[in-house]
Amino acid sequence: MNNTNRFLNRAWLGLVGLLLLAGGAAAIALGSLPEAAERWTSTAPDVISSVSGWLRDSPVGDAGFSWLTIAVIAAIALIVVLLLVFIIRQGNGHTRELLRESSGDNGETIVEAAVAEQALREALHAHREFISSSVSTYRVRGASVLKISTVCQRGVSPTAAVRIVERHLIALDALLGREVPALLQISGGFRARTTGATRLL
Repeated sequence: MNNTNRFLNRAWLGLVGLLLLAGGAAAIALGSLPEAAERWTSTAPDVISSVSGWLRDSPVGDAGFSWLTIAVIAAIALIVVLLLVFIIRQGNGHTRELLRESSGDNGETIVEAAVAEQALREALHAHREFISSSVSTYRVRGASVLKISTVCQRGVSPTAAVRIVERHLIALDALLGREVPALLQISGGFRARTTGATRLL
């Protein structure tokens, strides 16, 4: 649950994986296959000569260097910028603020996410149906959303687990005076593993 598009994440990981796989396969081939090493030794001078010819044939005025060099540097700079944007966006899903409401002339009322997270963790910890549970808060489309992940004991029905969490969420809503969106993820136990267990409350 962050601001990075899931398709872009997978496409980027797939592209990087393919490039690394191709580089690794080429390195293994050069190191273990004499034919591949001989072919590379005979081909490398021609490749270097061709690249040098391209650079000579595409000068930038009297500057003494090729516009291809500028294009390569610009492409590398663009990739670096995109990677920085990608890295920065990874942490933008989390938020420390659950609610912020105007109190008229008296200012604003702010509820920290830690308040709801701690309350829910303690409430769920008291139930033997759960082996463990975690609560975090994310910012999704301008609204704060609680993500509640629970690991159930073997044999616990996901429906029963959902009802327990829903009961505590209703109590939290009553305490705050408004409904807070929540994503519930259930795992663990035979019945929980064989049943769809992600639900938006």
